[in-house]
Amino acid sequence: MNREARLAEPERSFEVGLLPRLAAIPFFRLASDEEVDRSYEAYCAGDYEKLCDVWRQVAQPTRADLGSLTKFYDRARWAPSRANGLAFLATVRAVLRAGEKFRKKLSARTQEALAKDFPWLERRHQHIPDGWTPPFKFPDEFRLFIDALAVDDARIRWQLCAGLNEVQQHWYSVHAAERFAVPELVKHGARERQLAVNYFSHWAPPASRELWRQCIVLLDGLNAATFELLCHEKRGAMLRHAFTGMITRGAEWRAFVAALDEPQWLMPTPIY
Repeated sequence: MNREARLAEPERSFEVGLLPRLAAIPFFRLASDEEVDRSYEAYCAGDYEKLCDVWRQVAQPTRADLGSLTKFYDRARWAPSRANGLAFLATVRAVLRAGEKFRKKLSARTQEALAKDFPWLERRHQHIPDGWTPPFKFPDEFRLFIDALAVDDARIRWQLCAGLNEVQQHWYSVHAAERFAVPELVKHGARERQLAVNYFSHWAPPASRELWRQCIVLLDGLNAATFELLCHEKRGAMLRHAFTGMITRGAEWRAFVAALDEPQWLMPTPIY
């Protein structure tokens, strides 16, 4: 195989193997060229604060195509703020727990690398209190993407996805604060922005525009699966939890709000 063919192989494998499977997830939305290009330019410039700003300027915050359920999503702003906040916390917990289970499904060599080489990723979102957590799992395409190549490639993909996820979620949290009348989510989003900048300040691996695009597309598949959880699989349970929790889970919400006033733990970045 010549050099050009070797360079094209990862793109071809993604387009033929993973992209159709991601696109089959309900609510999946394919990232626009502007979202990819503008964010990639900011990443390559090494300005990670600007990366977060650019993402907010050009990217759709929800990362999903809700189709006919857009009206249902829009009406969520009519619900009480506390109910929307509790639903948000349950969703965050579901994704965090699913992420822990996902790591255990990776190959032993990748698990070892992730446990040993990424200390800055280990103490994220400690301000999220315990509480009801709907069952959720990462799409299997995530494992195939991270674990498909040599361990050095797995490290790069993991770091890019970890940082990009916080960039995306920062914008979604700020958006959700206004959309669902939960102002506390602005502080939550600020933490996600801090994490994004901190992660990439520790390590911003070189990446082609194509690999950057693939990471965004993969994360959008995860976001689509999250909306499927909210809007289809556990919609009834989520609504019951949110509305009954206004009476029964006040301590959970107060714990979350109080924890937002505590500093976010960030691993100090190297000084060169």
